[in-house]
Amino acid sequence: MRKKIFVSAVASLVIIGSLQATSLDEITVTTATKSKKSIDGVTASVIVITKEDIEKIGASTLDGILEKIPSINAQYARFPHPSSKSKATISLRGVGANGTLMLIDGKRLSGETEGPYEMTRITASMIDRIEIVKGSMSTLYGSDAIGGVINIITKKINQNSTTIDMKYGANKNNDAQDKNINFNTMGKRDSFRYKIYGSISDTSPYEISKSYTQSATNPNSGAVIGTDPQNAVSGKKNVTYRDESTVKTIGTRLEKDLTDDLIGGIDINYFTEKREGQYIGNAKYVNGGPVLVKNTPINSKDKNRRLNLSVDFDYMINDDLSIDTKLYRSYYKKRNYTDPINFTGPTNTKFSANVTIDTIESNIKYALNDSNFIVSGFEYRKEKRESSAINSDPSSSEFITKVVKYKSLFVQDEIEISDTLNATIGARYDNISNAKNKATLQAGIVKKLSENTNLRFNYAQGYRAPDIAELYVVSPSYKDGKRFGSEVIFGPKTTAYDLKPEQSQSFEVSLSNRFNSLSSEVTLFDNKIKDKIELVSYGAGGAKYYTSENLENVDIKGAELAFGYDFNDSFDLGFNLTYLKTEDETTGKELIFTPDISASLNANYKFSPNLSTNLMLRYIGEQYTDTLNTEETDDYTLVDIGAKYKINKNIEIYGGIDNLFDKEVDEVLGTNVGTFFYTGIRTTF
Repeated sequence: MRKKIFVSAVASLVIIGSLQATSLDEITVTTATKSKKSIDGVTASVIVITKEDIEKIGASTLDGILEKIPSINAQYARFPHPSSKSKATISLRGVGANGTLMLIDGKRLSGETEGPYEMTRITASMIDRIEIVKGSMSTLYGSDAIGGVINIITKKINQNSTTIDMKYGANKNNDAQDKNINFNTMGKRDSFRYKIYGSISDTSPYEISKSYTQSATNPNSGAVIGTDPQNAVSGKKNVTYRDESTVKTIGTRLEKDLTDDLIGGIDINYFTEKREGQYIGNAKYVNGGPVLVKNTPINSKDKNRRLNLSVDFDYMINDDLSIDTKLYRSYYKKRNYTDPINFTGPTNTKFSANVTIDTIESNIKYALNDSNFIVSGFEYRKEKRESSAINSDPSSSEFITKVVKYKSLFVQDEIEISDTLNATIGARYDNISNAKNKATLQAGIVKKLSENTNLRFNYAQGYRAPDIAELYVVSPSYKDGKRFGSEVIFGPKTTAYDLKPEQSQSFEVSLSNRFNSLSSEVTLFDNKIKDKIELVSYGAGGAKYYTSENLENVDIKGAELAFGYDFNDSFDLGFNLTYLKTEDETTGKELIFTPDISASLNANYKFSPNLSTNLMLRYIGEQYTDTLNTEETDDYTLVDIGAKYKINKNIEIYGGIDNLFDKEVDEVLGTNVGTFFYTGIRTTF
């Protein structure tokens, strides 16, 4: 039945897209080519989310924005700690969280692998636009962009202004309270420009009562100790699905025209974070000897901070040649304290870490002639991770240091073949200290079929080296077992596994139309991945563990539909749909956490010049949560409404209700907080 609906939707959109009218305003993007380019001339799939779009949905942080975009899937419980129930990573087109590169103003952030915390750290008020490039971008961004890139572009210094935004929200039971205050001030004087911003985000927990039965075991053999007083203890405990947290951020950007042709900039960003939650996990104590109590309530606290520093230069050598250079450091300090609740035991600090990313990158942009625009560059990056989570002794909190160095060169040619045909061809060479050297290629064309219609083809190779967690993590508590990196030998895992890098080939074809009141796009894609890295499980009971291994061949096929129509100046409608068909070709099974269909319908209506409203319907289809495809979540639909009212040219109030009909979501998908009410005020002067 779903396939019939899907085919009908494709047919309808193609028919709609065949209508003729005049073009929409031009949209320009930078992430897809590292040069400013019309979105109509880009060969890759790009989604642009503007600050106006963000304001319509009333989101406080990045997760509230991305969760409303089809083809972006949130994946919970991947982080090797019981608190993973409250933290999401994101995946583009089913490729997986480790294959999605997240940037802020084109720069990487230090943090946990897969970025399970970043979604709630980045405040919506600092964002000017988000550019999402789907499909492999390894030729421009390297190993961790095999599935795509999400570039969060912060507000630019273009006028003297100050904005203060305050928001409060809570669910119908007054849980999951979300309090935010953000400010941004910017200005310019002669050749000097500045921006100062800050935010405080404070949340209260959202919890669900869960039953548990403890099991006291020997930490070495896994054998149950039936006589231990903590064995077979049962009870109920509220488990956290949204952390209690306080995140404070402050930052500045300073720019100066050093000469008529040279601009210099300095960025400083600092945040502190406190998080706390209660979960069901494992904890140790001493009863004549060491005892590991499984399935017991624990309390987890995080005290984290990060400092980002960068210097950049943009030099316009002449009208045809320019060079930009960035040097930046991102330092992250994480301290986690996990304690048992039912008994007295030592504090577990194993999931603490220091992460430092040092990068220098430079791009040269050269208009070779009227038909060829060359972008080339290099990148050197050093990632240093110090953590006890990669210590092969699970009882030790001593930090182990791992360093990975990346050296890369790339070149890309944007070719105007004719007035109606252009192409982009690129190549990259990566030297990675913990993997084999690799060259990747990309080629695409855009054919203008008519004044309003473009046909696009794109081919891209991807490459991803294993990360530190996939290779070395040692976690005595992960889901219903343990988690070990591929190279770890400990307990029930008696052999090391030679984890190979992922390699992919993606093929894409797209037909797009832009009109006075109508836009539409139909995209078909096929992503073939060799040696895809995935978590697999072995053993049972106390001997069960998860580890990273390669899936020999994986095929991800899909289609994406996008449609927008402005009925008049007051009413517009947008529809997006993504269909995914994934397969591990060795087993014939689907990949986990890849819903077959995800879709959204978005309607905006202005009652008056000062009052506007927004309605969004989000549908997420069924998806498997285990590699054997025996456990499947139900599909669900969420309805969100919002409104904003401009009191005068300086003050705007807004509010809304997310999950209007209180639809429940399977807890393995991260659940939700039920019907959520929010209101806020935004002042600009």
